[in-house]
Amino acid sequence: MINQLHGPWPTMVTPFDAHNHIDRSGYRELINWYIDHKAEGLYANCATSEMDLLTIKERLVLVEDSVRASDNRIPVAATGNLGVTVEEQLDSCLRVAGAGADIVMLVVPVGYEKDVDLERYFMTFVEHVETPLGLYEWPIAGMRHLSLQLVKELAATGRFLAYKETSCDIDKIRTLLAITKGTELSLLQANMPYLLEFVKAGGRGTMSIASAWIPDLVAAVIESGRIGDQRAVDLQRTLCAMDLAQRTVHPAGTKYLLGKRGVPIASATRRKPHDLTSEQIYALDCAAEYWFGESGDLRILS
Repeated sequence: MINQLHGPWPTMVTPFDAHNHIDRSGYRELINWYIDHKAEGLYANCATSEMDLLTIKERLVLVEDSVRASDNRIPVAATGNLGVTVEEQLDSCLRVAGAGADIVMLVVPVGYEKDVDLERYFMTFVEHVETPLGLYEWPIAGMRHLSLQLVKELAATGRFLAYKETSCDIDKIRTLLAITKGTELSLLQANMPYLLEFVKAGGRGTMSIASAWIPDLVAAVIESGRIGDQRAVDLQRTLCAMDLAQRTVHPAGTKYLLGKRGVPIASATRRKPHDLTSEQIYALDCAAEYWFGESGDLRILS
């Protein structure tokens, strides 16, 4: 189905236990919570998951557990092309596909300056991976955003279903919506300040860190914007404020806030600094009391 991907796709956090191992029980609880709070897809093994700090085995655990816990209720995407060489990246993609991912996401690689070389790179995976593919602009040093022409050419193959776009440029986003219309490629842009404008221009979904802890609010902005509800502007304003607050403490703070919403996971992270400061915890407690009800539900949606 053309443009079937929509709604919030949380870029999933990875919960860790006291021994710095993946908390698989907490991870399964998180997946069920996402589904209960309006997520329309899951993005496992991404930057928010701390994928660059995980072993290959741990990455596959995230994919397998996501597929098993979601139980065909919503689709699962996962990054595939991690490794030093193209051969290693291809092997990783095949493993992710074998673990059951519905979409194997391809990070835009560093070091490809010309579109022709980058297109040839992506087509290598088209030729060897049968599972549907996605494009991921991972905001790291050296990564460049895909050109409009290259996106158009990749969309025309019919093999790419998802595009996590991170330009944060509303004019480019509008153009991308236009050139991918009528193709299988769904634009799941990551920028929250422009979410409502994106929806008004025809956008339907997002892969975003905000969706990792407030997917219900993201879903409300998308739906209210789609139908022209007068609450859309107020919901978008609240989303912007909460998104900005999250960015200062991500990913440890995101896990802490999920805990405040009733998800039984710790805030432990492998990123440095590992722990939230006492000042950050105090601020998050104050904010959470303002944002959430006793059960963790969003007050603005009550």
